[in-house]
This record gives sequence, structure tokens and C-alpha cells, in this order.
Amino acid sequence: MAITSTLTTSFKTELLTGTHDFTNSTGDSFKLALYTSAATLGATTTAYTVTNEASGTNYTAGGGTLLTLPLLLVVQQLLQTLLI
Repeated sequence: MAITSTLTTSFKTELLTGTHDFTNSTGDSFKLALYTSAATLGATTTAYTVTNEASGTNYTAGGGTLLTLPLLLVVQQLLQTLLI
């Protein structure tokens, strides 16, 4: 199974229920990881996994931390995903 580019179902639910704190200085930490095409990730993925994570020069396992995450952009992506 290939990777599906999506916001996970659990993250959409957590956005709508106010689970995450998006405050720049005191908010939750969000990370992005890179995966190979052998990874099986999609809408039902609920947690980070090391299985088939990319590796190489200048890439740190576990992904990079987002320094800021404008809530407006997240909500916009969520709405686009829900309307498709």
C-alpha cells in the first residue's frame, strides 16, 4: 500500500475538539517526518512510526519540529479535505 497524502482522521477530530494548543511560544510541539514509498501511512495513521522512515545526510530521524503553525492554514486544509 502506498502513502496517502492526507490529514489523518484523528488529527481532524482533535482539531475540531480543541485538543491541541497552537500558541507559538507555549503550544504543543508538532513534527514532520519523511518516509520512503514502502511506508503504509494514510488517513487512519494515529502515531509516528520509525518503520520505513527516510534516512540520510542532513535528515534527523524523528523528523523536524515545526516552529510555528498558523491555525488558519490548518483549518483551511481541514475544510478543503472535508469538502472533497
